[in-house]
Amino acid sequence: MFDDREATVAHLLVIGGSGRTGRLIIGEALRRGHSVTALVRDPAAVVPGDRLTVVQGSPLRSEDVEEAMRGAQAVIIALSNIGSSDWPWARQVSPPDLISNAVRVVTDAMRSRGLRRVVLLSALGAGESVRSVPAGLRWATHFLRLGTVYADHEQADAFLRRSELDWTIVHPTVLSASDARRPVVSSPPGSWPSSLRIPRCDVAAYLVDAVDDEDLIGSAPVISSGPRRS
Repeated sequence: MFDDREATVAHLLVIGGSGRTGRLIIGEALRRGHSVTALVRDPAAVVPGDRLTVVQGSPLRSEDVEEAMRGAQAVIIALSNIGSSDWPWARQVSPPDLISNAVRVVTDAMRSRGLRRVVLLSALGAGESVRSVPAGLRWATHFLRLGTVYADHEQADAFLRRSELDWTIVHPTVLSASDARRPVVSSPPGSWPSSLRIPRCDVAAYLVDAVDDEDLIGSAPVISSGPRRS
């Protein structure tokens, strides 16, 4: 990953582009020369840029998604459930089924427009990736708002798997704000991750890479940070 091969997808639609990871996805895609459309609730949350089109709207409204999808060749979904703070026990602000319902709306729009490639940012512990979570940490997903969050990811993963689209579902370990790039280790569900944290910037780069990687179609890799390069 993170190679300099020529991209075949020129125009990306990013769903969830105003989030912390979503903004990095947009920046990474633009840096590589892609054109990007971002569907966001608050356009002020996205830094303007050349080749960037910002569409204000909701991923739960089919008309907004259809408008944002014009001209797109592939879709990256990077939505997250929003709490009143970053504290795991914080009250959930977003709808409990935000991601799974958005995946349904987006995939319906993709089918109507003949689009096939979609990459979903999920979470470690959702779907088959639960087998990669240390046993002592699994309990956390069943308590407080985490249980609802993971149920939403589970439904989104399952729905996308059942679609006939060219999907990839990415399960990162715990996201960090570090801007220090490290190699990304990709492993199948059930494999022990190389580390329990990964910078958001590396996740963003992996997602953009994944769009053009045909080997990842129909797969659900677990990604984590590898050893630092010497």
